[in-house]
Amino acid sequence: MQQATKIAITSAVLICPAAAANTASVPVPTVSFYGKAEVQLAHTDKGLLRYTEQGSQLDTPFSRFGLRGEQQLNEHITAFFTYEVDVRGFDEQNTQNPFAARNTFIGIKGNFGQLIGGRNDTRLKTSEGGIDLFNETSADIAQILPGQDRLGDSLTYISPQYNQWQLSVTYVLGQDNELQDGKDGGAISLSYGDSKLKQQPYFITLTQAHSLNGLNASRLMWQQQLANFTLGALLQYSKETYAQRSGTGGYISLQYTMGDWQPKLQLGRDTSQLRQQGRANHYTAGIDYLFNSQSKAYFFVTHLDITADSSEADSSMTDTSVADTSVAVGLQYRF
Repeated sequence: MQQATKIAITSAVLICPAAAANTASVPVPTVSFYGKAEVQLAHTDKGLLRYTEQGSQLDTPFSRFGLRGEQQLNEHITAFFTYEVDVRGFDEQNTQNPFAARNTFIGIKGNFGQLIGGRNDTRLKTSEGGIDLFNETSADIAQILPGQDRLGDSLTYISPQYNQWQLSVTYVLGQDNELQDGKDGGAISLSYGDSKLKQQPYFITLTQAHSLNGLNASRLMWQQQLANFTLGALLQYSKETYAQRSGTGGYISLQYTMGDWQPKLQLGRDTSQLRQQGRANHYTAGIDYLFNSQSKAYFFVTHLDITADSSEADSSMTDTSVADTSVAVGLQYRF
């Protein structure tokens, strides 16, 4: 018995260093916590604008938190993940369901690019670059422009960048392609330049979507940095996959940086009637005050005009128009 104990102890002494050596050779995963905390006071005239209600409201528009991390699997492949949830507003009706799903996916990357599976922004949505100066507010371009979707059961491929060119693809399985009667859909996007306008002062995308959540679309986006000015233009043709509605739409945006202040202007129009029940014009003006790279205060006014076509059966009828205006002031902190 004593001899057996000595053998066991000797074996443990020999095995433990080997196990420790193997453990030490495994790369340690890196995990980080991030999010956006925001509070906004807004007043809306009629409540026709998406993401708003009539009257005054205090809200946390698109506030969120998430985890992201990665681990090197071998010398060629690194695995990564993102788990992100939306934190809903202060009002009583959201207390039962305070969280909502956002981008949640797992992927691998290497010299071949990135391959991602899960819930993710489509390549049509990401092709907007930074043109939307009022992103995630009632002045968002998704107010009138179709295709700004985040879909589950999707596969995304992002190629390496070659001479500033990059190709990316979204493929959505029919299970989550809700407006496609269970059929698959996708989008392909070709970009040139730098989406952050840091390495290069320009960013251009050309994107085609087919059967993507009930939409066929073609989009061209251009953004340019000129001294303290940032200019952008987006043009899109949209058509329902199984219906007759179609039309063109787009936005132009202009931002000027003067110290910590950033006044900005954004004008949009869409005739497809896919997001609003009529031809829509959308105008927004605002200003940001930057405390630092993570925090800002902001103010904006956004106005939406919707014109519905008159009945073809009665030519005496005229087009009808409705309008809505929202004013908002807020404080945003990213971490």
